Amino acid sequence: MGKEGSPAISDYGDLLLDAICVVDSQGKCISVSGACERIFGYTPEEMAGKFMLDLVHPDDRDRTLQSIDRVMAGYLQRYFENRYIRKDGKVVYISWSATWSEEHQVRIGVARDVTQRKFDHDELVGRELLTDGPALWKISASPRRLIAPDGVSISLSRQDHIVLLTLMSGGESVTRKAIVEALGEDFLDYDQRRLDTQMRRLRRKVSEACSYQLPVSTLRSIGYCFHEKTKILR
Repeated sequence: MGKEGSPAISDYGDLLLDAICVVDSQGKCISVSGACERIFGYTPEEMAGKFMLDLVHPDDRDRTLQSIDRVMAGYLQRYFENRYIRKDGKVVYISWSATWSEEHQVRIGVARDVTQRKFDHDELVGRELLTDGPALWKISASPRRLIAPDGVSISLSRQDHIVLLTLMSGGESVTRKAIVEALGEDFLDYDQRRLDTQMRRLRRKVSEACSYQLPVSTLRSIGYCFHEKTKILR
């Protein structure tokens, strides 16, 4: 409890919409708080001692292992999505943010149930594919996201969105100057290494979220080219 009998932050844990999961270096669950039972179907007591990977949908295990390796290497994982099999056998889509504590030798993850959002999105994409023909790369401003041809939705920061929107609407080539100016920066004062770093980060973000590579080619001394078909969602 906090001062004068008021609840401490820890007292609110079970009211969270997200589940906070702590696992050891072998992937065994140590503790879970928050919306554990609502998301996974297991009580926190039932989750303790389980290997989290055993609950992952078989088709997502290889990709999940790659994500775990990155987290264990010190990379802060944000918005990684995979599927879990609930206690009742139903499939649930989870969005994870996770980090590794070297000091305590535990991996801490925050799990958010995005199943309904996923189904709503897949229904929307399905309707679009009926009229679009072949699957396209799509970009949306509200919410800011990039949608891969397999339907995976990737959250974008404001800067990510501006860069990709400029590339996807720029035709066969987009100059560095055009991208920098779209960002509201002065091209002569802008450090070009920042743009290279931005592009590497975007490529990594896409490859970590889905089975596709970001279809952006670097045009030496010119800029970049988004070389697959796109659609801009308003």
